[in-house]
Amino acid sequence: MSTIGLDANHTPFKYLDEYINAPDWETLHNEVCQGIAKAEWNKKFVSSGVHKKWADKEITTTFVDLKNRLTEDQLKIFVSLTSTDEKIKFLNALTYTPHPFWVIFLRWNKRVEKTGVYNKATPEDCFWTPNAKLFPSLVKLIESMPFEGIGRVMFFMTEANNQTVPHYDVANDAQRAEKPHDDFIWLSTKPNSKGIFVMDGETLEKVYPDPTKKFVWWNEMDFHGTDPVDHFSFSIRIDGKFKPEVRAALTAG
Repeated sequence: MSTIGLDANHTPFKYLDEYINAPDWETLHNEVCQGIAKAEWNKKFVSSGVHKKWADKEITTTFVDLKNRLTEDQLKIFVSLTSTDEKIKFLNALTYTPHPFWVIFLRWNKRVEKTGVYNKATPEDCFWTPNAKLFPSLVKLIESMPFEGIGRVMFFMTEANNQTVPHYDVANDAQRAEKPHDDFIWLSTKPNSKGIFVMDGETLEKVYPDPTKKFVWWNEMDFHGTDPVDHFSFSIRIDGKFKPEVRAALTAG
């Protein structure tokens, strides 16, 4: 399988379960769902570096050539909207835009460039949002994780019967070639639900993580995505900087 992976053997997934004290999952899940019910949901780009085979399935392609795709009145409204959040919601409502995703930010990164991908794992550039107060047990768990500093923390939420198309976590191949992949931990409190895969960009072969593991890391510059499930699903991603000894152990070939 031709993937970048996380070590010299191109291992697609690494697990951090041994570094984290497992919570009471049922209690945590109940609180997380209560927090989701109360938190502010946003629309953001979730898969900008989409694989060309799925280019027509992701919203970034619908931002192209709007002058020829929208009426004059529709374009005026679009231009008048002040945020990406508003623009995506507008296109989602107006057209048949494929964007069945929502996000919740618990920590967000200040913008040093327009994409926000270059400093999402930089702790000093990130700050807790008011949403974080709705997830006290989750925040306590996150603060116990083997990071020397915590970056962006967010929920990725997907409406039923929708995939997350294969993508890498930058906008284009040039960024993919220059940007190192970040440290992060991915998890979900909802069992037998949203699953992640890493995909070979040439053969389209998918590989899935060990289902017995809860705390997962992969190389975000590999194509990855999620398969559709018949219900609302969500995952949580915590970016940051692993403790040096943890990263050394994880990346040993």
